[in-house]
Amino acid sequence: MKFTSLTTIVISAAAMAGIAIASEDLVITPMNLPCSPDNSVQCSTGLKGWNNNDDFGFFCGPRGTIISYTPCSCQNCCVVTADGDDFTC
Repeated sequence: MKFTSLTTIVISAAAMAGIAIASEDLVITPMNLPCSPDNSVQCSTGLKGWNNNDDFGFFCGPRGTIISYTPCSCQNCCVVTADGDDFTC
């Protein structure tokens, strides 16, 4: 009885350690995140856990998801250009 319990604890601990290690490899990017309005150029003030929370500019595709993005190296600096078809950091 005690052997079964100890085995269960060891296996559970190993599984939790594996999950923790695997989660460090996750890479979060803006690609395919929802956006609105469709077919537009926009700027974002940062995505938690990505690009040091700096701005990024992106293109919102016809299905309401981000299809292309460019990270900026600053915060609150991304601006959509006057003609609305591009952005600058």
